[in-house]
Amino acid sequence: MNLPWFKRIGIFFIPTAIIGWLILLGGLAYAVYVFIDIDSRSHSVSDTLINFVFNLLIIGAVYSLIAYLTIRSAKT
Repeated sequence: MNLPWFKRIGIFFIPTAIIGWLILLGGLAYAVYVFIDIDSRSHSVSDTLINFVFNLLIIGAVYSLIAYLTIRSAKT
């Protein structure tokens, strides 16, 4: 299945279609939501950052997996 939602440039996946941009914006919005939620329950800056980094890695991994599966192939 070759859905050209993203284009790979180096190690980054750049959206090339509307659905790709929606996935990127949804991931960013969810990251902001998670940060605010963690920050409201944390007692220190280090507590906030330690918990947020783990969640950010999961969000980035899901984004990368979706982008990898829907990448525009150079074999046309």
